[in-house]
Amino acid sequence: MGETTRRRFLRDAGLMGAATAGALAMGAGPARAAGGKRVAVLGGGVAGLSAAHELADRGFAVDVYERTALGGKARSIFPAGTGTGGRLDLPGEHGFRFFPGFYFNLTDNMRRTPFPGNAKGCWDNLVRADAYMMARQDRPDLTIPFPFPLPPNASIYDKASFLATIQSGLQTVAKLSVTEAAFAAQKLLVYVTSCDARKLGQWENLTWADYIRADWFSDEYNKFIADGTIRNLAATKSKDASTHSIAMVGEATVWSILDLGNEPGGTVDRVLDGSTSEMWLDPWIAHLKDLGVTFHVGCNVDSLQISQGAITGAGVTSNGTSSTVTADWYIVSTPCERTAKLLSADILKADPSLAGIKSLRTDWMTGLQFFLKKKLPLAPGHVNYGDSAWAVTSISQEQFWKRDFSTYGDGTVQDCLSSIISDWFTPGTFNKKKASECTPAEIAAETWAEIKAHLNDTGTVLTDDMLHSWFLDPAIVRSGSGVTNDTPLFIQQPGSWKLRPDSKTRIPNLFLAGDWVKTPINVTTMEGANQGGRQAVNALLDAAGSNASRCAVHQLYESPLWTLFKANDKARYALGLPHEFDVLDARWP
Repeated sequence: MGETTRRRFLRDAGLMGAATAGALAMGAGPARAAGGKRVAVLGGGVAGLSAAHELADRGFAVDVYERTALGGKARSIFPAGTGTGGRLDLPGEHGFRFFPGFYFNLTDNMRRTPFPGNAKGCWDNLVRADAYMMARQDRPDLTIPFPFPLPPNASIYDKASFLATIQSGLQTVAKLSVTEAAFAAQKLLVYVTSCDARKLGQWENLTWADYIRADWFSDEYNKFIADGTIRNLAATKSKDASTHSIAMVGEATVWSILDLGNEPGGTVDRVLDGSTSEMWLDPWIAHLKDLGVTFHVGCNVDSLQISQGAITGAGVTSNGTSSTVTADWYIVSTPCERTAKLLSADILKADPSLAGIKSLRTDWMTGLQFFLKKKLPLAPGHVNYGDSAWAVTSISQEQFWKRDFSTYGDGTVQDCLSSIISDWFTPGTFNKKKASECTPAEIAAETWAEIKAHLNDTGTVLTDDMLHSWFLDPAIVRSGSGVTNDTPLFIQQPGSWKLRPDSKTRIPNLFLAGDWVKTPINVTTMEGANQGGRQAVNALLDAAGSNASRCAVHQLYESPLWTLFKANDKARYALGLPHEFDVLDARWP
């Protein structure tokens, strides 16, 4: 069969499937026999869309059920009525998107998503972010350009040079004491030269704060080593996240800065040249529709029905009406806290390993956009407000976007300072209240004040008359005197790896997708969500006996320079000994 004919056949098959989706979705007839081609994807975020893409490309008929909006937390949110005179509504979002150079799988799907005028599809809408800025309150700010060039002889990678580089950098950048810098450098060296068994068996069970002994050292040490740098790397805090999760993505970032482990054509940090939905998600959804995927938005998944060890249907509610979705295969790609509610006693009896999902934890990391009347290119990349009580980060978006901001709103908006609040449970710098205890207006006022305090300490940069309006993620809703969060993020608490499920379950037609299943990238990311979707598809293909190609699932780069150290540590760990370099504060297995 020629390629053109093959594509037409696959598309026609998908469209034929879509034509009968309504009857099947409402439960007309019994569940199909195993081996069929109809898949119900329960959840339309990045994980669900990724699974749908891979399945549709392999000839499956796919229906996606989503309770709120396709794209989930990754989507753009345009507050209705903010655009006047024929302009678009202002571009809000759950939080700014960024695409590290070590993303491979998500960006592969972007290349395969057509975009008008782009040879490489939506991937061509990624642009470089060339710097990282650490803004400090009442002291000079630090701006680091990306990427660093590799040293001519790569001597930085031997043990002595590695320690010297870390110590020097930390002393210069953060004004740490020699003792603090040496301790932190040693702990970083211990992690990168640890064997996999120790990483998962020992460091996975310690918080990052415990591992680097945050309670031993200065406030400066804590702000830089404990929490200051990780808020851009992972959606969590040092006292909550496992050492393995934090250090793993930290190491990947360091290699990325050194241009090792990046995808072809990738750089350390990339952002989209427009709003996420316009430049990526909308074209992706349109492409999936062209492939025959059928979307059902406004459908909340309430239950999974099981009989004789297999899923026979999924209960959904839409506009107050309950119905049963039937398919041959089911991929659950809802967030972990919502998936936990689907685990009935019968489901857990069929696969007891899924019980760990109920013990997974979530936290808040939520976006707040400040629309400005003037352009404010603080740095050509992300800004970390290192002394902010609410762990605020931001990016100035206009400098990266193709679309003129005056085409949004009322025509007077010139830029968007898109910020993220990562700590909702520490009293604010100025109002002394936790963000979770504030009204939306109080949240905006305190965040604005914390940003101004960092930017205006060495000269006036941000003034109140520059502010046009603000927009808080609508998932933050009023509750009593404070707010609740309808879309929290999964966090990798100590020991969570053992609780996280594989994408393949013991129920033969049920599969799991999301950044909360076990994935190579480990932490809460869009790449992790995409990998979870790919893993679910691969498991489904195996169960179906399909001869279609399997999805690639990328492993993070590992330097061969640590191989001998890791081999030695594997033997030490098996003997119950601490790491050979863990001498300043030896931690025994």
